[in-house]
Amino acid sequence: MRDPADRILVVCGSEKTESDYLNGFKRHFKKRTVSLKILEKPGSTVEVVRDAIGVMDRAEGDYDQVWCVVDVDQYQDFDVATPLARGRGVRLAVSNPCFELWLLLHHDDHTAPIADYRRLKVLLARHVRPSPGKGVNFDRDYADEALWRGAVERARKLARFGDEHTTNPSTGVWRLALSLHGLEVDNNAGSL
Repeated sequence: MRDPADRILVVCGSEKTESDYLNGFKRHFKKRTVSLKILEKPGSTVEVVRDAIGVMDRAEGDYDQVWCVVDVDQYQDFDVATPLARGRGVRLAVSNPCFELWLLLHHDDHTAPIADYRRLKVLLARHVRPSPGKGVNFDRDYADEALWRGAVERARKLARFGDEHTTNPSTGVWRLALSLHGLEVDNNAGSL
């Protein structure tokens, strides 16, 4: 008999930062009835979506939700990745230009376009000390529930659902955070 918990698979399109954050979120804020598996599969958006579909197919229905966490800064293959993901029920958490925008929104209501990862890293450094390597110190910088809830509210205002890849700055990671916390999101309205 299957466990009644929501089972969520998240495939991250890059190494370290996204999975560090999501593992910290899992420790602190994930709803107890949510089961979470996080995989790092660096590659283009299409490659990440295909990896997620492959894992989903091999799991034969073990996941209630499958997410891909991807950035816009390096890849422009959303015209192929988006319909592929939608056709298979894979949800995209797109950040433009990159995931670090989601981290910045925990500390700042930033709405101006951001050129790239390097510029975003400078903006983020105003609020948090850089971690060794490219990782995230979740416990030090993001473990306050008010911070991620503030990031959700700020991110919701930046782009309409599905337009994250064309709107700079924007991030859809807020939808994933709410899902992990056990809250449903109306994607069409972009609200709870």
